[in-house]
Amino acid sequence: MKNLKSKKIANVGTTIFSIMTQMSNKYGAINLSQGFPDFPGPEFLKKSACKAILENKNQYVPSIGVPELRNAISNKYKNFYGLKYDPDTEITVFSGATEALYSTLTAILDPNDEVILFEPCYDSYSPVCYFNYAKPVYVRLEYPDFSINEEQLKDSFTNKTKCLIINTPNNPTSKVFRKDELKLIGDLCEDHNCLIITDEVYEHITFEREHIPIASLNNFRDLVITISSTAKTFSLTGWKIGYALANSELSDCIRKIHQYVTFCSPGPFQYAMAEALNMPQNDPYFSELKEAYNRRKNLLTSKLEEIGFKTLKPEGTYYIIADITPFNKNDDIKFCEFLTKEIGVSAIPISTFYYNKPKIKNLIRFCFSKKIETLEEACKRLEKLKDYID
Repeated sequence: MKNLKSKKIANVGTTIFSIMTQMSNKYGAINLSQGFPDFPGPEFLKKSACKAILENKNQYVPSIGVPELRNAISNKYKNFYGLKYDPDTEITVFSGATEALYSTLTAILDPNDEVILFEPCYDSYSPVCYFNYAKPVYVRLEYPDFSINEEQLKDSFTNKTKCLIINTPNNPTSKVFRKDELKLIGDLCEDHNCLIITDEVYEHITFEREHIPIASLNNFRDLVITISSTAKTFSLTGWKIGYALANSELSDCIRKIHQYVTFCSPGPFQYAMAEALNMPQNDPYFSELKEAYNRRKNLLTSKLEEIGFKTLKPEGTYYIIADITPFNKNDDIKFCEFLTKEIGVSAIPISTFYYNKPKIKNLIRFCFSKKIETLEEACKRLEKLKDYID
């Protein structure tokens, strides 16, 4: 009997986020695994979306995004980062950053192309490479500071390298790439005539250093496809409004894929997000966002360390990496299962973001984009771990 399944899914499993959330729901655990807020998004945005619905803006919108949103994105990048993008030819709206990534990679990859990825890396990157019969090439970020292994990076480029993907601020490591690291990446990609795809969805959630778009450095702009979204900044992950910025030639290619994936994203949410992205850089919303997440970060970090975890200082995102070694454990997957079933708190095992061996097995990721009372209850449950400390 012939095989009716595509070969492209041979290396693709169920995402760890679905697995841990399902387990969390099954055992009634507090879900600190999947990265979504358990608090509502801004009231003015919800009202704006409702207004658009009541004004009957409920039919198909342009595939590339409503003009109001594309203009708002263009203005934002000019005002925040000094980057100029034509809203008609260089900005495209997608159903979330994940679809933007899928459409982008599908538009540029051919079979046997190579894609450089930094590991540990977000788990959607590799599958999209496999879907396009391209080969992921992994460069390890060196634990514990997750610095770039410069020699390994240089050696990873070949004549088959089509692009490199960077995620900054980085999920899962919470690293914010430094300016010198971005210049290194940009110079190498320029030398090897390959593209840079940068996933910057956590751009406004930083603590230790400010986010720098790689497209704003040197002459890298036309080598870079910048992907971001509104989900993390405005705590509305279910709206799935993402976007990509690229030169007109690349944007045209990406749009040809996007039109046959989702065609367009929901109009009412686009109109609402146009209002959000028109906020000026000095709007108190952005400073209050950082302050709110800084408070949550400090609360969870101090409690985890008090319980016995070793933690790595987050530079950005809303995740904390914790070392489970003090609990005499060296299997992060089993430890996360134990946490969920026996302690009542779920986390993500970091080894699932590694592809090359040896995998680091002593790290787990906690999400702190939760209500203060949710985090306090999680910490109360985690107190039981003190009985397991060495």
